[in-house]
Amino acid sequence: MTTVSGTLGRKGAFFFKAHRFLLSLLMVIFVLVAAAWYFTPAWLPLLEQRYLPADVRLILDGRPAWRQGQLALPDIRLVRGNCDWLDGSGVSLGRGNGGWRLDARQVTANTLCAASAADSGAPLTWQGVLGELPSFSLHIQRLSVVPWQAYGGELHLVHRGNDTRLNYRGGEVTADLRMLDRQLTVNDLTLNDAAGRQWVRLQGSLGLSPQILLPPERGALTAGMASPDGTPLIARFDWRQQNGELTISDGQKDFTLARLPWQVSDESIAISGGEWHWPYASQPLAGHISLNLKNWQAGLVGLEISARLNVLTEGLRGKANAVLNLGPGKIGLTDNALDFRLTGLANQGDLSLDASIPGQLRGPLSDPVLVMSPGALLRVVGPLFNVLNITSARLPLAGMQLSSRGLSGRLQAILLADAAHMGNLTLHLDGRASNFLPDQGQWRWRYWGNGYLSPFHARWDINGRGSWLEDMIELSEMNSGFDGLEYGLVHVDEPRLKLVTPFRWQRKASQPAFSGGMSLSARRIDIKRGGYMPQPRLVLQLSGRDPQDFLWRGKLQAGAIGPVRVNGRWDGTRLRGQAWWPQQPLRVFQTLLAPELKMTLRDGEFHAQSAFSAASGQGFLAGGHAVVSEGDVWMQENHLQGIALGLSYRLQDQRWLLGVKQPVTLNIDKVVTPINLDHLALGLQGYYPYDERRPLTLTQAAVDTLGGSIRLSPLRLPQREAAVLSLKSIEMSELVTVLNTRQFAVSGRVSGELPLNFADPAGYIRHGWLANDDNMTLRLDKQFADQLGSSNLATRAAIDWLRYMEITRTRAEVDLDRSGNLLLLAHITGTNSQINAQREVRLNYRHQENLFQLWRSLRFGTQVEQTLEKQAAQPALTTRGAQ
Repeated sequence: MTTVSGTLGRKGAFFFKAHRFLLSLLMVIFVLVAAAWYFTPAWLPLLEQRYLPADVRLILDGRPAWRQGQLALPDIRLVRGNCDWLDGSGVSLGRGNGGWRLDARQVTANTLCAASAADSGAPLTWQGVLGELPSFSLHIQRLSVVPWQAYGGELHLVHRGNDTRLNYRGGEVTADLRMLDRQLTVNDLTLNDAAGRQWVRLQGSLGLSPQILLPPERGALTAGMASPDGTPLIARFDWRQQNGELTISDGQKDFTLARLPWQVSDESIAISGGEWHWPYASQPLAGHISLNLKNWQAGLVGLEISARLNVLTEGLRGKANAVLNLGPGKIGLTDNALDFRLTGLANQGDLSLDASIPGQLRGPLSDPVLVMSPGALLRVVGPLFNVLNITSARLPLAGMQLSSRGLSGRLQAILLADAAHMGNLTLHLDGRASNFLPDQGQWRWRYWGNGYLSPFHARWDINGRGSWLEDMIELSEMNSGFDGLEYGLVHVDEPRLKLVTPFRWQRKASQPAFSGGMSLSARRIDIKRGGYMPQPRLVLQLSGRDPQDFLWRGKLQAGAIGPVRVNGRWDGTRLRGQAWWPQQPLRVFQTLLAPELKMTLRDGEFHAQSAFSAASGQGFLAGGHAVVSEGDVWMQENHLQGIALGLSYRLQDQRWLLGVKQPVTLNIDKVVTPINLDHLALGLQGYYPYDERRPLTLTQAAVDTLGGSIRLSPLRLPQREAAVLSLKSIEMSELVTVLNTRQFAVSGRVSGELPLNFADPAGYIRHGWLANDDNMTLRLDKQFADQLGSSNLATRAAIDWLRYMEITRTRAEVDLDRSGNLLLLAHITGTNSQINAQREVRLNYRHQENLFQLWRSLRFGTQVEQTLEKQAAQPALTTRGAQ
């Protein structure tokens, strides 16, 4: 028993020691594993360093965790120098399909870090990079590459030995690539525009060089794309070893657009003898291109570039050549100072551009800035939009900066131009811009100039200020004037145009607006063959969508005339308007009458309405109507009472159309003259000035006078046939009273017809006649008759028969030639009851008088008396008694 117990005691002690050792070993292993797990961020980067470039460090921001059979890693960063080269989140690592599987939710790669890395080792080779990698698959849900974040997408990468496949899907880029033993096959590489439409699609194969940074040894790639106007284009890359060629051709026509032969060496990449053609512009363009990239293997840090591009153009001014020289200089991703110079001519049609623009490319390559150097100048000569012919336009560009944000710096322009049939102008513009592009940024300017406006025979000047702030254009100051405006029948003396309220144009597409106010004033407006309008002032307010579409309204005041309300519209090609003249006393228009009319407006009312339009090639059109009522006018020795005028008119090409639908009517109750006129009625319709195709017709002329009436049949000017002036029942006693003669007296009524033809070369009146309506009486003054009969016995006997004569029949023939000579042949039959009532007296009378001289005085009785005296003293006067 003692022996057994001792044996069992020794065995128990052994097992106890073994358990304690195993427990201690497990605790040591647990501590080591825990320590290894805890210090994973320290030792794992060291382990991975075997597979990373020497200048790249792996940093874990946290500790890994084990989830669903995969190692979930914290945020991972690959740091190159002081730059975060790769930054990944949601990364997990596991095994599957015979290799490692790496998944990531988000990875951001910064390509700028590659430019700052120094190459301290041997050149990278595909065998050195891919040959040492284990088999793996990589899936990144969202890959972003700086600075091309817009091209981000989903990446699948599978590597098995010497076979690597890549599939990428993004909104604007898709790719399907495979590399097998340095043979890269591009199954599909597509670039889309922002709208998702296919822009470029690339397919082909490449034989890669052993070194990663060397160009491929051979290959051919074909790319399909489209020109800006939608024409399909095909680009083909062909090369072998260090030589190759890029050609771009039209996919529909057998036409080569560009041919760029290139060469690659250890020092440079060069394009020499390149040619390009562009037949899709308004005129075919062509030119040559050369490019040289030195130290290209050093990356963008040491890359030196020089290039030359020229463009050949041809217009009506001949052939022209413009050349762009770039460099030599270095170009970088973050900062640049690369010189360029654009010089030469470009011709298109009649337009010619002459450029001499030195400058420098500055700033990062992702957002470059073009800075113009001193001496930068652009000149333009030729017609613009077939409206303005530019004699010389100079745009100094020194100091200007152009970037993606717009123009900054001083903006200047000096324009000398003339417009066909419109005149010439000189305009200066000087201002300053800050990040300005149309409808963004700021541009403030001032302007001044002068010119000559041919249609109005006027010299003008202008000056003012304005600005373009974001989408608001404002003209804050403007002062313009003319030495005079002359158009048609109107001459405006010293007109001035000024702003009443600033012009503002809101260009926002959703809320376009245009507004402003201006005033046009003048010293006076003179009307040819008329009077003048004193101190006119027109005030206008404009409102609408833009300067090519707005409404306008205002008022016109000229001394006591007005205010006349006006409104209208401008639609970009035609100016339309209407005017309303309020009812006013007629005397306020006294200044509008020509002084030589010697007409005084005393009483009456006037109102009118008019519409007008003006456009290039059309001239000025106007039409409307005017009404005068209860007018009272003095005209020299005449007095017009009860004037009523209804005037409708149209004005076109300086020609008036009077009476558009109905004749112009003028009615006057009474005209006080040496011969009183009652109920004068005139009607007028037609054109003035008139011609054969556009005549003027006096449609009506009627008046009651001398106890009877006078009527005129329609008179057309120019005349084709005579108009008949009809006299009805004119009382001769009233006519004698008007003549104020005391030598004879005549009573009784006469009628007649006088054909008027102002176009007849033989005379104005031919074969006119006058005849008595009933019996008439002729009485000679006793002293006058005695004086006539004192010459001889025969004359005394004849005069005795005429002292008192009862006329039963009289007939007179009237002719008036173009010199104003009136010829009257009268045949008078009657009796003298005081001598012998049964004996008939026949008198043949011939009278000739210049009517123009007669009417100049309107008091022609004395001349009639003198004529009678002369005729009575001549033997031609005969008397015949009854047989």
